[in-house]
Amino acid sequence: MKNLPSAEDIRYFESQIAYWQVVLGLQGWRFERSNKTTSAMADVSVDYPAKMAVYRVGNFGSALVNEHSLSTTALHECLHVFLHDLIRTAQNKPTEEELDAAEHQVINLLEKLLYDWKNKNI
Repeated sequence: MKNLPSAEDIRYFESQIAYWQVVLGLQGWRFERSNKTTSAMADVSVDYPAKMAVYRVGNFGSALVNEHSLSTTALHECLHVFLHDLIRTAQNKPTEEELDAAEHQVINLLEKLLYDWKNKNI
């Protein structure tokens, strides 16, 4: 069963990509939406040298298409980009120092986000 987002849903999804891009510190990346669709809710491909992430929106299947599902799906795709550097570093036979730096890039952001979340939700 196809359950494709409307044009309005796509605009909201794009706004959520932009939101999560800032939250995750990915302002150095260029995010572009492809007009092609995917069989998944969304997917992203990364061109690391160009620092470009191209995402596609697709079939939400049996999931509701609403602000929550659109935002969490946008977050999911942005997290792929956020973790790309760590994965790329780990795959390239890094020195211990290089791997530690890539790991701390993730830890430092998660520490800030989770601590801020904790203090807002007590």
